[in-house]
Amino acid sequence: MAAHMGKKPHILVVGGGLAGCSVAWHLASEARVTVLEQGAGPGLEASAQNAGIVRLVGEDPLERALARRTQSLLEDPPEDFDGLELSRRVGGILALNRDRHALHDAAAHLREEGVRIEACDRPPDLAPALAGSPLPFAWYLPDARVADPAAMISGMLRGVHRHGGVLRPGTRVMGVLREAGRAVGVQTSAGPLHADAVVLATAAWSPELARLIGVDRPVTPLVRSAFASAPHPLSSPDHPYCWVDDEGIYIRPWQGGWLACPCDESVGAAPVGAGSTGTATDRQAQLTQARIARFFPTLGKLALTTGWTGLRTFAPDRRPVIGPDPEVDGLWWAASLGAMD
Repeated sequence: MAAHMGKKPHILVVGGGLAGCSVAWHLASEARVTVLEQGAGPGLEASAQNAGIVRLVGEDPLERALARRTQSLLEDPPEDFDGLELSRRVGGILALNRDRHALHDAAAHLREEGVRIEACDRPPDLAPALAGSPLPFAWYLPDARVADPAAMISGMLRGVHRHGGVLRPGTRVMGVLREAGRAVGVQTSAGPLHADAVVLATAAWSPELARLIGVDRPVTPLVRSAFASAPHPLSSPDHPYCWVDDEGIYIRPWQGGWLACPCDESVGAAPVGAGSTGTATDRQAQLTQARIARFFPTLGKLALTTGWTGLRTFAPDRRPVIGPDPEVDGLWWAASLGAMD
């Protein structure tokens, strides 16, 4: 993304969610950045559908590194985030039902990096929601956080605007402009926009935009459901999030009740235009209830009041697709970043 003739390069970032706003924020001091968002405002798609859990314990060391960078920003945010409550330190429990050794390598790596992580043979001692649970083992992270994606986006855009960048909501990108094999801008609902580089940070919409110029990248949207419960006496803002890693269920406190996710997946597709949030099905609700009853019996038959689905986007190896496209100069990616966690 080098400047031409000593001028700051003009970068179009397609997508105004966490990924796009983060890219824009990091580039804003070195480039003229325009963020294009098809929705009425930023962060209304996958960024608004997730639970905000900063999960430090994962099998992939790259995932752990990215999570630690996020945790560091939340613990010591730059000045663009002054006055914003970006996250809460609540602690986190990663429980294992079948193989207590499944995440030992991840725990050892995190300890080497200075992360506090403790083995726990009695998870209910740390989280009342786990009372009566059959889970035999868990890892406990006392410094784990849950983040507020909307606050993070607000701070990032504050930094973008401070450096002269702009957000253009309600701007649907119809395709990527290409000249002599190079991406030179985008075609929008309001006409063409030219730039020195284009960053695709539109999650589920990114692969289709690339296919329109003959670039096929195996980035697939997957549908996942989540549910909010009615107020519950065991829910409190400081209760640790609880994730049963090898069975697929997590809960965290949410507006006086619980947010629960059964970690389900099915192949989905980006809609035409904005609006990727769907309504969860009865089957997904029943799956969630069954897993809560098994691993969180003290919660009883949790009253699920609202259920929704969102799109998580992954490459086949589930690693992020970040950086320049190998075939098209001027085209960059910030994709395959998951979400809904």
